[in-house]
Amino acid sequence: MRGMTLISAVIFIAFTIAAITIVYQAAVPIIDRMQAAAAIDNMRSNFIKLDEIISEVASEGKGSKRTIFINPEPGTLYVNGTNDTIYWFYETTAALFSPRTSQKFGNLRIGSNLDTIAGEGTFLGSSAYILENEHLVVYINKTGNSTTYADLQTTDLLLGVYQKDLNKYMNLSHLNISIDNVVNSTYGNGYTTLAESGSHLPYAIVSTYMNSTYLPYYINFTLESGTDFLEVEVHV
Repeated sequence: MRGMTLISAVIFIAFTIAAITIVYQAAVPIIDRMQAAAAIDNMRSNFIKLDEIISEVASEGKGSKRTIFINPEPGTLYVNGTNDTIYWFYETTAALFSPRTSQKFGNLRIGSNLDTIAGEGTFLGSSAYILENEHLVVYINKTGNSTTYADLQTTDLLLGVYQKDLNKYMNLSHLNISIDNVVNSTYGNGYTTLAESGSHLPYAIVSTYMNSTYLPYYINFTLESGTDFLEVEVHV
């Protein structure tokens, strides 16, 4: 009977240890999520306060100054004097934000995969919207507006794509957008517009309104953070 008692005790202990291990492993993601949420909430409060102080100093004129102490840990604090941006980078496995999403709180933006830049410039002498992420620089024809249409051809919309990883421009000679393979849908008049300009964006979109003789439609060019391809969507 002692042998049976010993075996039963060992089995009972084994099950107990296994149960504790399962509970601990199940709790780890919850703990990580709580810690990450607390860190982000703390830095959000710090940045909102920092924004208020910067506005106060700017309104008081030359010579005005303040001292503020911020502990960025966990994470790293960066200051970019080129575009007057202060940002905090924090890497976590906790799924607090969906990929390539962001929220704005005044001048503060919080999100994940915020590595896209969108703005205006030129490409070979032509006005262009410029979309850039870690892998690509995309140049799209900037022409017309919602009140003054310009002549458009779908072959002239995408001006160039520079592949950073390959250090070369891509061949765009075969890009042609049409509806139902109808030639009349490839040209007309309309305009292109940039949805949002700036840096640290989850994605950038240039929308084209094509008023063709076949039918009017929209073309959206989207560059997302972290991708090495450009999305082209047509909406009728």
